[in-house]
Amino acid sequence: IFSDFLIFWNNISSIGSMMSILFIIMFIFNLIESLISKRKLAFSIKSNNSEWKLNFPINPHSNMQNNYMFFK
Repeated sequence: IFSDFLIFWNNISSIGSMMSILFIIMFIFNLIESLISKRKLAFSIKSNNSEWKLNFPINPHSNMQNNYMFFK
């Protein structure tokens, strides 16, 4: 029991919610498929950050991470 103007926006909203549900289903399917197939990663993280190298966060005031100096 909508007016003519509100029926249009109700239809747009319904289409948007159906698309959201479809995309969530597609995401879950892709997630499950990638876990089942156990494919190798196409790239690996190559970072100079100490947290990625040591697998744990460093102390905030430690000097473990190298400083970069740029000269002109």
